[in-house]
Amino acid sequence: MARRDGQRGFGLVEVLVALGVLGLGLGLLFGIVGDTALRSRIGGDRQAALLVARSQLDGAGIAYALDGREVGGVSGPLAYAVRSRPYETAAPSTAGQLWLVTVSVWPRAGGPVIAELRSLRLVPPR
Repeated sequence: MARRDGQRGFGLVEVLVALGVLGLGLGLLFGIVGDTALRSRIGGDRQAALLVARSQLDGAGIAYALDGREVGGVSGPLAYAVRSRPYETAAPSTAGQLWLVTVSVWPRAGGPVIAELRSLRLVPPR
């Protein structure tokens, strides 16, 4: 763009282009920051769900008997269910019966399962 003698500064088009580039950069930056915050929250929720699942799995066979029933409960903003069933083996054991214990944790308000842990427990013969 040709300038007249004595003219200083930027033209209107140049300023608008600079503002457009600045707006695009800020939009991308806010998108990245928002995505990072969301991923951090999801990671924190998953970590809390794993702690609840681990705690309930540790109590299986101690806080409640392994008898095939489903036991549920609530821990803060999370709900959980503990299920147990006999584990099928090729041959019976004199040491006792193996039970498969599964703990599922999901948001109390509803939604998909966040964490699920499984473990085998040995119940000695009576």
